[in-house]
Amino acid sequence: MLNSLYKKYPFNDNLKVNARSISSVSLGIFLFLLFFQPFQVQNPDFNNRLIILATFGAITLVLLSIFRVIIPSIFITAFSEQRWTILKEIIIDLLFVICNSVAFAFFARYVGRIPMTFPIVINIVIISITAAVVVVLTNQFYLLKKKVQKLELTPEEVIKNESTETPAEIEFESENKTEYFTLFLEQLILIKSANNYIEVIYKQNDEMKKKLIRNTMKTTENLLKKYPEIIRCHRSCMVNKNYIKKVSRGSDGLELNLFDYPQVIHVSRQYVLQLKEALKAS
Repeated sequence: MLNSLYKKYPFNDNLKVNARSISSVSLGIFLFLLFFQPFQVQNPDFNNRLIILATFGAITLVLLSIFRVIIPSIFITAFSEQRWTILKEIIIDLLFVICNSVAFAFFARYVGRIPMTFPIVINIVIISITAAVVVVLTNQFYLLKKKVQKLELTPEEVIKNESTETPAEIEFESENKTEYFTLFLEQLILIKSANNYIEVIYKQNDEMKKKLIRNTMKTTENLLKKYPEIIRCHRSCMVNKNYIKKVSRGSDGLELNLFDYPQVIHVSRQYVLQLKEALKAS
């Protein structure tokens, strides 16, 4: 169950949708407080009471904007769809609920002159939780709508979208999910096993570079299944077929010579057929 918390969770970074949901939630809080009056504002003047109730909505507006717009716009990589997880979503929602509840309590006590009884505190927490849930549901509805629209594309639109797509980008992550490394598919030359690590060998600015990441070949192979260009040729090695310069037969079986990589790569017998089929599909 704990592992499911690390599953990818799409973060909605659409400014228009976020602004609409945040504004709606803030206005909803104001109207709820105005008509149902769960707080007993100690102010005889109606206009002043109205301002106090409106300020509760403004507090939620500011805090949601900070957590849903400002912070994600500063830490873009951390909030990207590739790195956002269920656990991170729970944490940011919990932080909002705590901050919103504390801000409500201070404002209610010292500005609204509302006595902090247990029922009032419970009401504050429930309102904060409801605000967070509504924003999450709104974002999920928007993301689901986007997926449905993609499924409804005509073949012509699919071809058009594919022709304008950005180059495929691969994101590697460490086993404990504390380290991330991203590069484009055309940069990747090969991946080798190095004890408890994988060694990613890639090309950048016409130079061959290496990156060690703590992970297993099996996990990495599962990650790269959606990229048919990456071929497993040995239990300790995967190569990008676009970098294969020549396939030859050596004393121990098939060997691969790669562009921009000086060493010969040996192909295990169990992967020979897989390699041949992948090269035929090129």
